[in-house]
Amino acid sequence: MNRWRPAGLAALLLLSTAAAGEKERRWAFVIGENRGLAAEEPLRFAEDDARRVLEVFEEVGGVGASQAVSVLGADAAKVRTAIFQFGARLANEAGPADRLVVYASAHGSDGTLHLNGTELPLRELVDFVQKAPVGVGVLVIDSCRSGALTRLKGLKPEEGPAVRVEAAELEGRVLITASGADEYAQESDSLGSSYFTHHLVTGLRGAADSSRDGRVTLEEAYAWAFARTLESTFASSGGLQRPAFKVDLRGRGELVLTEPGGAQGKLTLGVQAPGRWLVVHAGSGAVLAEVEKGDGPATLALAPGSYRVRLRTESGWLERPVAVPESGGVVLQGSDLEQASLVRVAFKGGPEPRLVVSAGGALVTGLVAGLGPQGGAEVRLRRDARVAGPVSQASLALAVRDGRGQTVPFRQTELELRTGVAHRFAQERSSVALGFELGVLVAWQSDLPDGARRTGLAPVGMAMAELRLKLVGPFEAYLGATGGGAVVKKLAGTFVVPRAAASLGLALAL
Repeated sequence: MNRWRPAGLAALLLLSTAAAGEKERRWAFVIGENRGLAAEEPLRFAEDDARRVLEVFEEVGGVGASQAVSVLGADAAKVRTAIFQFGARLANEAGPADRLVVYASAHGSDGTLHLNGTELPLRELVDFVQKAPVGVGVLVIDSCRSGALTRLKGLKPEEGPAVRVEAAELEGRVLITASGADEYAQESDSLGSSYFTHHLVTGLRGAADSSRDGRVTLEEAYAWAFARTLESTFASSGGLQRPAFKVDLRGRGELVLTEPGGAQGKLTLGVQAPGRWLVVHAGSGAVLAEVEKGDGPATLALAPGSYRVRLRTESGWLERPVAVPESGGVVLQGSDLEQASLVRVAFKGGPEPRLVVSAGGALVTGLVAGLGPQGGAEVRLRRDARVAGPVSQASLALAVRDGRGQTVPFRQTELELRTGVAHRFAQERSSVALGFELGVLVAWQSDLPDGARRTGLAPVGMAMAELRLKLVGPFEAYLGATGGGAVVKKLAGTFVVPRAAASLGLALAL
């Protein structure tokens, strides 16, 4: 699978009502692997996504710890072994009243999962779910081009985002994929998850409960994840991502996946007006839920602990700390936001796309013998956005410097043009960028003792570090340092001359 953020494969399933006279059990099997084939850049959140899926089913999906299996960071052989062992257990313990959930997140393409340098055909997961001795099985796959699985025989494709499922004493199978047959499944640095899995988990925690009955059905969860994934990837560089659905179910009633209304800890957004909300774990800073709430309250099932709840505004976020108790719930009212702090948030993993223009002064070591440090002016144009891999900043710098010889009198004027890339570590009010720059330097020498004028051209390469501090509004202060060398041609030959520079100035973020 291409690096376009996330990947995977998954199987999950659950029930809504037990078959007469039989006790229903819910089983879950999740797979997560960040590393794909040798040529593929590792994913960042596939294994974390698998953990999140298992957590939500254990917390509000009725899956007991003894009925849950996770396989993380494993190759195809280890996954097959785990499937075989889990299948043997299902054959001995599962029955027609049971429900099964299988989920996997990894690199993938051409009908296979890419697991730590090996490949696992997705057909093997489909067969496992289809043959499992349970009444209902739900397979969820989060990987690139996973929608090709909906072309497999044995299940009926459904058109559109909303699916009505009848399911008391239900029998059958459900397949949900994170992307279409020719689409990338993408990860989000700001969410710390794949778009699809994040929205699916948020929906299962209660955001998808459109009926507000404390339960999330298959229809509600899929409709929520479909719409939010479509919205999140509409303008992304990876292209539009449309989850797909395939179903073969028989029975009456609704297939209930989770019951957040009965969770031990709950957070209710009691504000009537619609808005975009984020729930962030106070300790780790991880985004637990992103909710585009409509009119009326919304309730999320959360583990007891401390959180920061944020409401999007035109100029940032209104943030309020919230503690979810061990039992019961907490309600955030509109009046609580009156004491909320207004913050501008920069999420881990990279800044929001923007253009930054800066100007300042610089001091650079001399290029030739007898030339002391040169002062000058520097103008920079930066683009803060995820470019490729770890690169989250691209820059173009133009510098003009002037200096005089200390032993032999002469004047040297330099014009330097450099372009570079860097990884920018963004915090709330500051950021640090580390990278490198390449360019060319033109030097003019004048006022020489013999009255001659000389011109030279030298390629340059520099490692760079830059600290930026937010001031007021869109203005920032920056402090930069570079170190490297220039390739200079002299009478005795061509040499690499070490160079170091420091710069200080102001920046305007557009």
